[in-house]
Amino acid sequence: MRLRDKNKTILPDLIFSKFFLVFCVVLFFIILSALAKGAVSSYKVDSEIQNLQDEINRLGKNNQEFAQLVDYLKSESFIEHEAKLNLGFKKPGENLVVIPQEEIASILQEEEKKSQPVSNPAKWRSYFFK
Repeated sequence: MRLRDKNKTILPDLIFSKFFLVFCVVLFFIILSALAKGAVSSYKVDSEIQNLQDEINRLGKNNQEFAQLVDYLKSESFIEHEAKLNLGFKKPGENLVVIPQEEIASILQEEEKKSQPVSNPAKWRSYFFK
């Protein structure tokens, strides 16, 4: 019977001892740090997945734009436009008009002069004396 009494007192003494308390606290912090590392890595993986999904969406849009561009480049209207522009082709009944570069330059210079801001006194002077 004495052994039983001794065993009964050892277990509560062990549970309430300082060593056991320190052991439990250390074990708690080890488990807590493992959980924190898992949460951080889970967050990083989720953010990486989101970034990759955004990139997939962006590349999908680019792919659609390129597909539309390819369709346009294969179309008859584009081929006709390029033939007229670069090769000088024309349909029957169409007339070809060529404007010399000098005339284009002079027209652009006149437009630039017109688009320059004019002061109010100059506007009034041109209004009354022209």
